[in-house]
Parts: sequence; C-alpha cells; structure tokens
Amino acid sequence: MNNGKKKIFTIFGGTGDLTYRKLIPAFYNLRALDKLSEDFELVIIGRREYTKDAYMELVRPWVTQFSRLPFKEETFNELTSHITYLQMDFMKLDQYEILNKFYNKFPSNQQRLYYLAVAPEFFSVISNHLKEAKMVENDHIHQVMIEKPFGHNIESAMALHEDLAKAFGSDDIYRIDHYLGKEMIQNILSIRFNNALFEGIWNYEQIDNIQISALETVGVENRGNYYDHTGALKDMVQNHLFQVLSIVAMDKPKSFSAEDIQSEQVKVLDSLRFLSEDEVSSHMVLGQYGGGYLSDHCVRAYREEENVDPNSTTETYVSLKLQLDHPRWTGVPMYLRTGKRCAKRSTEVVIQFKSALGQKPNLLIIRIYPDEGVYLRFNAKKAGSTQEVVPVFMDFCQSCVYENRINTPEAYERLIEAALNEDRSLFTSWDQVLSSWRYIDHLEALREKVNLPVYPYVAGKNGPAASDYLLEASGHYWIEEESESV
Repeated sequence: MNNGKKKIFTIFGGTGDLTYRKLIPAFYNLRALDKLSEDFELVIIGRREYTKDAYMELVRPWVTQFSRLPFKEETFNELTSHITYLQMDFMKLDQYEILNKFYNKFPSNQQRLYYLAVAPEFFSVISNHLKEAKMVENDHIHQVMIEKPFGHNIESAMALHEDLAKAFGSDDIYRIDHYLGKEMIQNILSIRFNNALFEGIWNYEQIDNIQISALETVGVENRGNYYDHTGALKDMVQNHLFQVLSIVAMDKPKSFSAEDIQSEQVKVLDSLRFLSEDEVSSHMVLGQYGGGYLSDHCVRAYREEENVDPNSTTETYVSLKLQLDHPRWTGVPMYLRTGKRCAKRSTEVVIQFKSALGQKPNLLIIRIYPDEGVYLRFNAKKAGSTQEVVPVFMDFCQSCVYENRINTPEAYERLIEAALNEDRSLFTSWDQVLSSWRYIDHLEALREKVNLPVYPYVAGKNGPAASDYLLEASGHYWIEEESESV
C-alpha cells in the first residue's frame, strides 16, 4: 500500500541478533514478494564502524539461513539498494543530527517508522531524544515499534507509555507480540467466526474447559540476566498467553477493524476473576527446571545457567486455572501453562467439549507452533457388526503442505508489512497491556504474600507433578495430542 508518502523504516539496534535473525530476513521476503515500494528506505543504526558493503556482507549469511524464501542474489541486491547504514551512538542527543541529515535528503512528506530493536531500558531514551531533536510529530506520520516487555509491572508500563506517547502519540505506538503475527493465531478468528459448526457451540453450554499451552524444550540460553529478574509469569503469561486467551474467548467484534477486535479482547482480560489469598495455592503452580536429558543430551539445571543466581527461586514454569466473569464462559475453567526445558516444543489451544454419557469428549486442538493445523476428535461407530462407539479424528496439517509453508509469512514479516500499511490489528493496544499487567501484578502480590512454593521438575518433563494435580482437582487432565490420537 502506498499512501503517497516516502516510507523510511529506521532500526535502532541494527547490529543485534533480532535484526540479523528476524528483521533483515523479513525485509528480504517482502522485497522478493514485491511488497516494498520503490521509494522505500531502510536505515540501520549501529555503534560499530561499518561501510554499507561491509554490513551487507555481514547480514548475507543470516538472510540465506533465515529467510523463508530461497536466496537469490538479484533480490538481495535489490534490497541492498534501499538500505543505508549509519554509525551513531543513540545514547547521545547530539548524534541524532547524523540521522536528521539523512532524512533531510528526501522531500518532507515522509512516513517514518522507528523500530527499537534494543533492550527495553533504552526505549524511553531513544524516544525522548527523537522528540528533543524535533524528529517526530504527533500527526500519525511517525510511528514507533517496540518489543516486549512493556514494562515489568503496571507502574513501569505506565511510565514507558507516557514517555512514548509524549513523542509519538498514544495511537502510534506499535507494541509487538510476535504471537499475533503467527498464521494460526490469525486463523483462530476465521475458524470461530466463519464456521457455524463452531460459533454456535462456542460457549459454556457446550464447552467443558479450555487449555492453552506454550511449552519449550530450550532453557534460558543467553537470557539469564533478563530472565532471572522476570520469570515465566511475566515473560510469557502477561503477553503471549493472555493474547491467545483473549482471542479464543472474545465475543464476535462489530467489525474486524483493529479497534473493534482489540475492544473485545480487552473485555475478556477485564473479566478475569481475581483470585483470593485462599485460592492462589489451588489455582497457580510454579516450577523451576532441574538437570535432565533432552533428546539424549544432558542439560543443566536452571540454577546452573549462565548469569542465574545459584539460589534463584525464579519460576521457569507456570500453570494457572482461571475463570472469566463473562456471560459466554460461566463456570468454564481456563487452564494456561508455559515452561522451559519441557518434553516437547508446542504451542496449542485445546477446546474440550462436554461429553455425551459414557463417551470420550469431543476435542478441537488448534496447533499454533511449530506445527500449524487443526485436529478434531469425535465419536463414531466402530466398523463391523458391533455397536461399539470409538473416538476418531480429522487432522489438518497446514504447515505440512509445501505451498502453505512458502506462502505463509513469518510473524515479523507480517508485522512489518502491517506497520508499513498503518494496520494496527496485529499489535497490542495500551488497554490490553494495562489490563494484563493489572492481573499479573495481583498474582505476583499473592504469591509473595502466601510464599507460594516453586516446585522443581526434571528437564524433559512437562512441568512439576503439582501442575497435573491442579487439573485433577476438577476432574480434568492436560490433553496431550499424541496420546489422544491413538
């Protein structure tokens, strides 16, 4: 989409892993698909002294490895022609004149989008310097994109929002939750609202419980400094899992505009029932991985990871039993879990329907990552002269089809394209951030007050046993698709 403005996309943190691994490959894909206008410019900001040619040779192997489309020299050269590398120290206000001189080479009719691919503590620094250098205006022609975390509690989130809003205006802050760019997250809306089969039964009368899981086999890797002060509750539940929950549970929006979709998501988050001090122990389980084996490889315990306190009580796993005070979901438990060093790498949503007498319940499983697809289990008569009823299933694997893999944008590719087109529907609204932090801060306060234990679990297991007991108390269990499809 070309709105007649010169589009300039500026990346602060242009020599970091995020830029190399995700952003530049995403721009390569967009260039290959002819989705970047000819008057587009990509500005890379870094402290290191590189020529443009040296920088492009540096990113070439990253593009080759991480772009979803085949590497072609012609496409790479086309992208290169639209890239400028500028060496500057974004901590120093006087250095911003370097960037301003570059912008002044072009007509004043510019849409500038600033991507802050830097540590969160620098978000306010950069936005304040851009404002002081008179390089941003609150008229919807300049936007900023930031990665999570959006603060570490509601107070810090409000302070960050205030700083960014002063520079850009509250409507021009694009908060990235890369889960919202995933194909099957977007497909949840289509599955729900384009099929009478599901929309008519998507409520407490037909659904027994909902489970949302985001499990990883990796540990904290090189994020020990950050993670040991954050934990799974803030790192995953506050943003990713709450985003998925709000999409799964929301009512049909008036339209599919960003405002109407986000409005319904906020209603779900605002309906989360706050736990009491007496309830928290039976509704939240925390865990921390120990050593163990994954794929026959010995892995170390969390407390042995680099930059982690050897006496740390930070949780690497959390499971929750939540209730929504929402007319659609009266009495339906919502189970959330996320953890590191688990048995499998999987993000999925399980809808368990109420069962007919004596029969296994119907299941709808929406696979989000790494496999993408939909699995449906229902009951049918066993073949032959018997009247025995057995569970059968239909399994649609979207990512198994080569054409789908090639034609499906990566999350960052989708998000960058949306931002360039000023489409806010794939980004997190301020109201969502505020509502989710309000609930997480409440849980954090409760865990401290009751001194909630952090259970150890062996690497290669899907969390501590206490997480299973959390569901068993209500007659439920975590649905594992492999065992269900046999």
